Amino acid sequence: MAFNVENFTSVIAKKGLASSNKFEVSISFPSTGLASILPETELNLMCDTATIAGKTIQSTPEIHYGVRREVAYNAPTFDPLTLTFYCTEKLAEKKLLDAWQNIIVQHSNPNNGKGGNFNVAYYDTYAKSSIITITKLSVSGEPVYKHEYREVYPKTVSAIELSHATSSGPMKVSATFNYIYWKDVTQS
Repeated sequence: MAFNVENFTSVIAKKGLASSNKFEVSISFPSTGLASILPETELNLMCDTATIAGKTIQSTPEIHYGVRREVAYNAPTFDPLTLTFYCTEKLAEKKLLDAWQNIIVQHSNPNNGKGGNFNVAYYDTYAKSSIITITKLSVSGEPVYKHEYREVYPKTVSAIELSHATSSGPMKVSATFNYIYWKDVTQS
Protein backbone atom coordinates (compact mmCIF):
# COMPACT_ATOMS: atom_id res chain seq x y z
CA MET A 1 0.00 0.00 0.00
CA ALA A 2 1.36 3.40 -0.99
CA PHE A 3 1.79 6.14 1.58
CA ASN A 4 -1.36 8.23 1.80
CA VAL A 5 -0.99 11.76 3.19
CA GLU A 6 -4.69 12.10 4.00
CA ASN A 7 -4.68 8.86 6.05
CA PHE A 8 -1.54 9.95 7.85
CA THR A 9 -2.91 13.40 8.78
CA SER A 10 -6.21 11.81 9.80
CA VAL A 11 -4.47 9.51 12.27
CA ILE A 12 -2.46 12.42 13.70
CA ALA A 13 -5.57 14.61 13.95
CA LYS A 14 -7.44 11.83 15.77
CA LYS A 15 -4.68 10.50 18.07
CA GLY A 16 -2.10 13.30 18.18
CA LEU A 17 1.67 12.90 18.34
CA ALA A 18 3.53 12.14 21.55
CA SER A 19 5.80 14.87 22.85
CA SER A 20 9.12 13.81 24.38
CA ASN A 21 9.28 16.79 26.76
CA LYS A 22 6.20 15.82 28.79
CA PHE A 23 7.37 13.46 31.53
CA GLU A 24 8.01 13.16 35.22
CA VAL A 25 10.45 11.07 37.22
CA SER A 26 10.01 9.65 40.69
CA ILE A 27 12.97 8.15 42.56
CA SER A 28 12.64 6.16 45.79
CA PHE A 29 16.04 5.72 47.43
CA PRO A 30 17.04 2.65 49.38
CA SER A 31 16.57 3.22 53.10
CA THR A 32 20.16 4.34 53.74
CA GLY A 33 19.82 8.01 54.67
CA LEU A 34 20.37 9.45 51.18
CA ALA A 35 17.32 11.69 51.52
CA SER A 36 19.23 13.72 54.13
CA ILE A 37 21.61 14.89 51.35
CA LEU A 38 18.84 15.83 48.93
CA PRO A 39 15.13 15.01 49.31
CA GLU A 40 13.76 12.66 46.64
CA THR A 41 11.25 15.31 45.52
CA GLU A 42 14.02 17.81 44.76
CA LEU A 43 16.04 15.29 42.75
CA ASN A 44 12.89 14.38 40.80
CA LEU A 45 12.35 18.05 39.89
CA MET A 46 15.92 18.45 38.65
CA CYS A 47 15.69 15.61 36.10
CA ASP A 48 16.30 17.11 32.65
CA THR A 49 16.33 13.99 30.46
CA ALA A 50 15.26 10.39 30.92
CA THR A 51 15.05 7.28 28.82
CA ILE A 52 12.31 4.73 28.65
CA ALA A 53 14.59 1.73 28.55
CA GLY A 54 14.10 -1.13 26.15
CA LYS A 55 14.65 -4.84 26.47
CA THR A 56 16.20 -7.50 24.30
CA ILE A 57 15.03 -11.06 23.91
CA GLN A 58 18.02 -13.36 24.02
CA SER A 59 18.19 -15.65 21.02
CA THR A 60 20.41 -18.31 19.57
CA PRO A 61 20.64 -19.84 16.11
CA GLU A 62 18.71 -23.05 15.71
CA ILE A 63 20.73 -25.12 13.31
CA HIS A 64 18.93 -28.00 11.69
CA TYR A 65 18.90 -29.27 8.17
CA GLY A 66 17.53 -26.54 5.93
CA VAL A 67 16.59 -23.06 7.10
CA ARG A 68 18.38 -21.54 10.08
CA ARG A 69 16.24 -19.69 12.59
CA GLU A 70 16.93 -17.45 15.57
CA VAL A 71 14.94 -18.80 18.51
CA ALA A 72 14.34 -17.17 21.86
CA TYR A 73 15.82 -18.61 25.03
CA ASN A 74 16.20 -17.57 28.66
CA ALA A 75 15.13 -14.30 30.29
CA PRO A 76 15.28 -10.95 28.48
CA THR A 77 18.06 -8.44 29.09
CA PHE A 78 17.14 -4.88 29.96
CA ASP A 79 18.89 -1.75 28.66
CA PRO A 80 20.44 0.51 31.31
CA LEU A 81 18.44 3.54 32.41
CA THR A 82 20.06 6.96 31.96
CA LEU A 83 18.91 10.09 33.75
CA THR A 84 20.43 13.56 33.46
CA PHE A 85 19.97 16.13 36.22
CA TYR A 86 20.44 19.89 36.40
CA CYS A 87 22.89 20.75 39.17
CA THR A 88 22.14 23.29 41.86
CA GLU A 89 24.93 25.66 42.96
CA LYS A 90 26.34 23.35 45.67
CA LEU A 91 26.11 20.26 43.42
CA ALA A 92 23.73 18.43 45.76
CA GLU A 93 22.65 16.15 42.89
CA LYS A 94 26.23 15.02 42.20
CA LYS A 95 26.89 14.60 45.93
CA LEU A 96 23.81 12.41 46.30
CA LEU A 97 24.76 10.13 43.38
CA ASP A 98 28.33 9.87 44.71
CA ALA A 99 27.02 9.05 48.20
CA TRP A 100 24.78 6.31 46.75
CA GLN A 101 27.80 4.81 45.00
CA ASN A 102 29.82 5.10 48.23
CA ILE A 103 27.17 3.01 49.97
CA ILE A 104 27.61 0.34 47.28
CA VAL A 105 31.41 0.23 47.51
CA GLN A 106 33.04 1.73 50.60
CA HIS A 107 36.67 2.73 50.22
CA SER A 108 38.55 2.57 53.50
CA ASN A 109 42.16 3.50 54.29
CA PRO A 110 42.91 5.18 50.94
CA ASN A 111 46.07 6.78 52.34
CA ASN A 112 47.76 3.65 53.71
CA GLY A 113 50.12 3.44 50.73
CA LYS A 114 48.46 0.27 49.43
CA GLY A 115 45.37 1.81 47.86
CA GLY A 116 43.02 0.92 50.68
CA ASN A 117 40.22 -1.59 50.93
CA PHE A 118 37.06 -1.76 48.90
CA ASN A 119 34.14 -3.28 50.77
CA VAL A 120 31.07 -4.06 48.70
CA ALA A 121 27.75 -3.72 50.49
CA TYR A 122 24.96 -6.26 50.39
CA TYR A 123 22.65 -5.88 47.40
CA ASP A 124 19.64 -5.47 49.71
CA THR A 125 21.32 -2.41 51.27
CA TYR A 126 21.83 -0.35 48.13
CA ALA A 127 19.26 -1.62 45.60
CA LYS A 128 16.53 -3.93 46.89
CA SER A 129 14.01 -1.27 47.95
CA SER A 130 14.87 1.41 45.38
CA ILE A 131 12.48 2.24 42.54
CA ILE A 132 12.54 4.74 39.69
CA THR A 133 9.27 5.51 37.94
CA ILE A 134 9.16 7.40 34.66
CA THR A 135 5.77 8.64 33.54
CA LYS A 136 5.15 9.91 30.01
CA LEU A 137 2.49 12.62 30.16
CA SER A 138 0.00 13.73 27.55
CA VAL A 139 -0.13 17.34 26.35
CA SER A 140 -2.77 17.98 29.01
CA GLY A 141 -0.61 16.42 31.75
CA GLU A 142 -2.42 13.10 32.10
CA PRO A 143 -0.26 9.96 32.55
CA VAL A 144 -0.30 7.85 29.38
CA TYR A 145 2.64 5.49 29.87
CA LYS A 146 4.31 4.61 33.15
CA HIS A 147 7.47 2.50 33.54
CA GLU A 148 8.66 1.28 36.92
CA TYR A 149 12.28 0.20 37.31
CA ARG A 150 12.86 -2.11 40.28
CA GLU A 151 15.97 -2.57 42.41
CA VAL A 152 17.92 0.30 40.85
CA TYR A 153 21.35 1.65 41.70
CA PRO A 154 23.70 4.11 39.96
CA LYS A 155 26.36 2.09 38.15
CA THR A 156 27.95 5.10 36.44
CA VAL A 157 27.96 8.77 37.39
CA SER A 158 29.29 10.91 34.56
CA ALA A 159 32.11 13.38 34.78
CA ILE A 160 31.19 17.05 34.89
CA GLU A 161 33.28 19.20 32.59
CA LEU A 162 34.26 22.69 33.68
CA SER A 163 35.38 25.29 31.15
CA HIS A 164 36.19 28.99 31.07
CA ALA A 165 34.86 29.04 27.50
CA THR A 166 31.30 28.26 28.61
CA SER A 167 29.69 31.21 30.34
CA SER A 168 26.04 30.27 30.23
CA GLY A 169 23.94 27.18 30.49
CA PRO A 170 23.30 25.08 33.54
CA MET A 171 25.68 22.36 34.72
CA LYS A 172 24.34 18.81 34.40
CA VAL A 173 25.28 15.38 35.71
CA SER A 174 24.18 12.08 34.18
CA ALA A 175 23.82 8.71 35.86
CA THR A 176 23.36 5.30 34.32
CA PHE A 177 21.33 2.99 36.53
CA ASN A 178 21.28 -0.78 36.60
CA TYR A 179 18.08 -2.50 37.68
CA ILE A 180 16.67 -6.00 37.85
CA TYR A 181 13.67 -5.43 35.54
CA TRP A 182 11.13 -2.87 34.43
CA LYS A 183 7.40 -3.21 34.11
CA ASP A 184 4.63 -1.17 32.58
CA VAL A 185 2.42 0.08 35.42
CA THR A 186 0.17 2.33 33.34
CA GLN A 187 -3.36 2.45 34.69
CA SER A 188 -5.81 1.62 31.92
